[in-house]
Amino acid sequence: MREIDSGKGMAEVARMYQLSPKRLETWRSEWRAKGELAFPGKGTQAQPKLDANRICELERKIGQQTMEIDFLKKALRRFREHPRPVAVNGGTDSMSKSKRRAKRGQS
Repeated sequence: MREIDSGKGMAEVARMYQLSPKRLETWRSEWRAKGELAFPGKGTQAQPKLDANRICELERKIGQQTMEIDFLKKALRRFREHPRPVAVNGGTDSMSKSKRRAKRGQS
């Protein structure tokens, strides 16, 4: 449409882009009615520019999270390689210690 508006002929533009002149006529009427909004499509659209400070903040956050993930992976690996003994409540060792303390308190 810009080429037609710049002065090129309809037939010339139709040949250049291998389009039907009728199709170009339809598009030109839409272009004149709506301007840039006539063809929203899925083409390249302007991406909102992120502020440089925001980019730095996000990069720091990614770095921090990467370090936390690495730390947790190492801790998990350590626990898997060296499991801690499981303490059971009410075991005989626990009861005998409690009884000894109770006897000391009564004396």
